[in-house]
Amino acid sequence: MELNRNKDAGYVELVFGPRWVYIATVRKFLQNFLSVTIGNNKKADVISMAGSELLENAIKYASEEGTKISCRYREEDNTLTLIVQNFSSPENIKVLKEQIDIVNTGNPEEMYMKKMMEAAMREDGGSQLGFARIRYESNSEISVDVDGDLVSVTILFRLDAFEGD
Repeated sequence: MELNRNKDAGYVELVFGPRWVYIATVRKFLQNFLSVTIGNNKKADVISMAGSELLENAIKYASEEGTKISCRYREEDNTLTLIVQNFSSPENIKVLKEQIDIVNTGNPEEMYMKKMMEAAMREDGGSQLGFARIRYESNSEISVDVDGDLVSVTILFRLDAFEGD
């Protein structure tokens, strides 16, 4: 991480070792940071929940130490970008890409309902609801970028496009 001039209205970046115990603390910090930055507690709750979901995935599927979360608010277009990065295995990266592709198809509400139905039928204890829930609750754009074993999951929130006022 390097210090640079930032013209955005709010920016934070945290890097930590992949530990479950940090997730709740990071979520609370992010929620407080966003409440101040965007001035809307409900939207801050939704976005911090999304960050928590991404961190859980990053830690659960990490292949080595190191998790990074960054958040950037752009006042000029009222958008917020949330990025979580970690290192992962080719097998986990493949599943991640497939899940994001599935969730990004179709109507957010329909995909969320479909994923809830699938989760109800699963017998392995998993749900794979996180991305569908994020997209449904915030009408956000979810993408993934992979550079070797470095995975970056990005969520773009158009703050005017989801409820929360």
